[in-house]
Amino acid sequence: MNRWWILSAAVLLLPSAAYGGSYRVVLEPGGGKMLVGHAGVQAVDDRTATALVRVISPGNAVDQRGTIRVLVQNLSSKPFEFGPEQVKLTLGDGTVLAPSSVDAYEKGRVLVERESQRAATTDIRTRNNLPGLEQQSSSNASVPTPGVRSVTSSSSGAAGQDLRTDEALIPGAKTLGAIYQILIPQPVEPQKAWGGYYIFDVPKAVFARRADQPLSIIVKTGPEEHRFQASLKWK
Repeated sequence: MNRWWILSAAVLLLPSAAYGGSYRVVLEPGGGKMLVGHAGVQAVDDRTATALVRVISPGNAVDQRGTIRVLVQNLSSKPFEFGPEQVKLTLGDGTVLAPSSVDAYEKGRVLVERESQRAATTDIRTRNNLPGLEQQSSSNASVPTPGVRSVTSSSSGAAGQDLRTDEALIPGAKTLGAIYQILIPQPVEPQKAWGGYYIFDVPKAVFARRADQPLSIIVKTGPEEHRFQASLKWK
């Protein structure tokens, strides 16, 4: 079995589509304004004199786990801490959609980074051996290799220019990219921005209702609270 499939599955970054239906987070316009993108993406802003907050619903399926993206910009002269603890999702009946533990994601990140480094090292060795291999097979027809550029005397390692790996082609690159976008605690300095995906758990009782439910989203930036209205829509 492909080890990368195992690692990606172990990370459990995004929720799987629910069998027989699922929820999705639908935002309500803030001050009558909303940005709408492809595939159901929505974004609503709230701005004060000290902070700009943008809440984004990616439009993906929500079952045991869901995501929204929260971005903040510090417009004040003092830093503040921002992470999952500064975001709160509450349903109309008072149920809090608590943030998922980041422990599994952190373990997955370490595993994938380690395997990615091994793959990158192997890839670099292979690429820098290509000049010798090409000379040995110069009499054979050239077969293009995806992700590997043609080797010439001007681009070979012998000419002092090592062939570098294309990071986007290394197994696990997409998984790592997704992990790095998870919201974690970080100080936000004045005039700086921070944010990421807030991943939340959906209690079984909530999923069993299979009905639309009002959702309140509160984002704290220092002493301020930014409130957004939304709904957990069943589909």
